[in-house]
Amino acid sequence: MIRAACHCGAVRMTLEVAPDWVLDCNCSICRRYGTLWAYGWDGRARRDLGAVLVQGGGELEAYIWGSRQIGLWRCKTCGCLTHHTALAKPDRIRAINARMFVNFDPASVTIDQCDNGHSNRFWTRTDGPIQQGHQPAMGPEGVDDWR
Repeated sequence: MIRAACHCGAVRMTLEVAPDWVLDCNCSICRRYGTLWAYGWDGRARRDLGAVLVQGGGELEAYIWGSRQIGLWRCKTCGCLTHHTALAKPDRIRAINARMFVNFDPASVTIDQCDNGHSNRFWTRTDGPIQQGHQPAMGPEGVDDWR
């Protein structure tokens, strides 16, 4: 099971099955949010990944734009973009922002890029070695921390 949560932990979701791929979309909104979408279903293998909102439904607000078909949901407290739904089926999670995943190895998925921005430009790439961060650790090992 894959756990996902916003930064403050108010909104929590799970995926029953780990995704094989995530989508890097460069449309005007996804590019700004910096999302990597893990869909609640795998259209390639025709399987349901079992995306479930387990906590924080009342802590969410939607941003609805353009064609008014998709709601981009964010935590009202910390502002993290957590997932999106089709407005015709708001209770069914279409995709979870994979950047909300807890203890997940990004190297275990393929990043597919979709040129919805019609520019053929994407931010995701590795140009050099990974630098060591200076932020303190989130908590002691083994703590049930969804961040």
